[in-house]
Amino acid sequence: MSNWLVKSEISLPDRTVIWWGGLRGSVSIALALSVPDVLADRTQIIALVFGAVLFTLLVQGLTAKTLLEILGLLKNQELRQQYQEAIAQRVALNRVIDYLSEVSGDRKIEPEFSDRLVSQIQEKLDLLQAEIDRMHDRSAELRELTTDKLEGELRAIEADTYAEFARSGELKELPASVLQELFNKLN
Repeated sequence: MSNWLVKSEISLPDRTVIWWGGLRGSVSIALALSVPDVLADRTQIIALVFGAVLFTLLVQGLTAKTLLEILGLLKNQELRQQYQEAIAQRVALNRVIDYLSEVSGDRKIEPEFSDRLVSQIQEKLDLLQAEIDRMHDRSAELRELTTDKLEGELRAIEADTYAEFARSGELKELPASVLQELFNKLN
């Protein structure tokens, strides 16, 4: 109901997981422990509350993975992990090439060694890029992940720019996000 009232876009499976894994125990335990000592049934109240909390932790905790699988929220996790690893390797190898180009003028490094190494790294980069492209083309989820990541990065750039202007005193308050409106139209 709260999802509908605030017009949130949290999907039903995601809401179900949030509900299933909710933190109900801490408040119950705090309330049970706050029962005054003069109440005759205080020990029983505490024992019942701890028992109920333990039961929900065990049942809900041990069935969370099954619930995620039933709701289809764990699909393509292996593919997503492989994709992220390939992206990380690509970034790392590009940084290595950048570093090698910076130090290539150093007399201690043989140009033949550096050139051979850059060539081998470039071959590996080409293979990685082909693998990334294949995974990206096969999975709509990965395409959505890439788009979401880019959208987040663009929002961060916009917010940082506004904050920079505010810190310098050029803006008294932050303007509304232009990108938010554009992304809403695109989606």
